[in-house]
Amino acid sequence: MEIVDDSFFTGNMFNSMQVIIKRFIDVLFSLLLLVLLMPVIFLTAILILLESPGNPIFTQKRVGKNGRLFTIYKIRTLYKHHFGEIQEQEEPHAYRITPIGKYLRRSKLDELPQLLNILLGDMSFIGPRPYTQFDFDEDLRFNRVLMKPGLTGLAQISGNNYLGKSNIAWMDMWYIKNYSLLIDVKILFFTFPAIVKGEHKLSDPFNLHSKLPVKNFSGSI
Repeated sequence: MEIVDDSFFTGNMFNSMQVIIKRFIDVLFSLLLLVLLMPVIFLTAILILLESPGNPIFTQKRVGKNGRLFTIYKIRTLYKHHFGEIQEQEEPHAYRITPIGKYLRRSKLDELPQLLNILLGDMSFIGPRPYTQFDFDEDLRFNRVLMKPGLTGLAQISGNNYLGKSNIAWMDMWYIKNYSLLIDVKILFFTFPAIVKGEHKLSDPFNLHSKLPVKNFSGSI
């Protein structure tokens, strides 16, 4: 598995003090939020069980820093019988996603268990999107594993899946190359409006849309 040469990156991502501060923030706030939001996670899990039998926590292998596999945790939003049987593109969301699941996905509450991933060191609050194994094998040319994947990130606040894979990959690489704690703060600031407005309402806080490799993405700026 070929990892991009570190010398490609001229930014500050390898500044040891920034790495230490970033990890300190991740540990402190993931632990605090887990304690505060555990009742919300527990209540949501109960509602999922009442609506659809099966484990309310969805787990999946993802590709983390340096290509290391880890188990990501989410609140389940699909009917149990759809796991591993029907590809996402083969059946409309309305038939696969539970009624509560639609709200959880829209509000991003289904991602709350990833606070545990952050605490364990598999993820960070902010970083590139976490690869599935399929996407990683398919898009090795867009190697984004020099940093931990994030709960939120540049692609998530800039249109996410409406951008398409190539543009998402480009944004992840831009983030890695230009990384700073200040950029993290700005991404965090724009995350909450992105959740409220929805992914189809594209934002461009870093003025990057004009530089994207693929111009015919969905949505409007």
